[in-house]
Amino acid sequence: MLVQDGSTGYTAAVDDRNRLQTRAVTESIEHVANHDDGRAYSCTFSQSPTAAGDCIFYMVNSSDDDMIVEGFQLSVTNCTADEALYVKIGGSGTRNSGTAITPVALNGGSGISADGTFEQGADLDGGAATLTGGSEVYRYVMAGITDVSAKSINFEQEIILPKNKALTLWVATSAAGTYYVSMDFYYKV
Repeated sequence: MLVQDGSTGYTAAVDDRNRLQTRAVTESIEHVANHDDGRAYSCTFSQSPTAAGDCIFYMVNSSDDDMIVEGFQLSVTNCTADEALYVKIGGSGTRNSGTAITPVALNGGSGISADGTFEQGADLDGGAATLTGGSEVYRYVMAGITDVSAKSINFEQEIILPKNKALTLWVATSAAGTYYVSMDFYYKV
């Protein structure tokens, strides 16, 4: 059976089980955001905390478009055994002694800057900071090790940050170790 478009005369075949027969090229939404829109980014930094429970990374979406956070690459050196790192969304407030990070567009020809605030620091929630709230969504425990080489952490469900919503990264158990992170994200297409 054939189905015909009423305005152009194009036809499509349908098999005896009512399935449309097609030949298609598919692309992931991440590829479209990067290749077609030029709005996929990596936010890369390294940071050591000052104490257990320190926030070492903060980002907030300033775009009207949702920010979709895919996950991150993680390496750790000189870690205390059984260290934990956790991700929170929805916190707010001022940060203590943050250093701005400029995310890099993953499309070398893009030239479009990420729309948001991106900061790293040894203790973003300390001192006079008012960074509070939010909900823990993911926790990673590095059991019995002192170094981790390039572990890819993919969020099972992508984290979606609407305009003015934040994501933070926290070191849970000690001040030991230096964390090397590349956080990957894109804006909704």
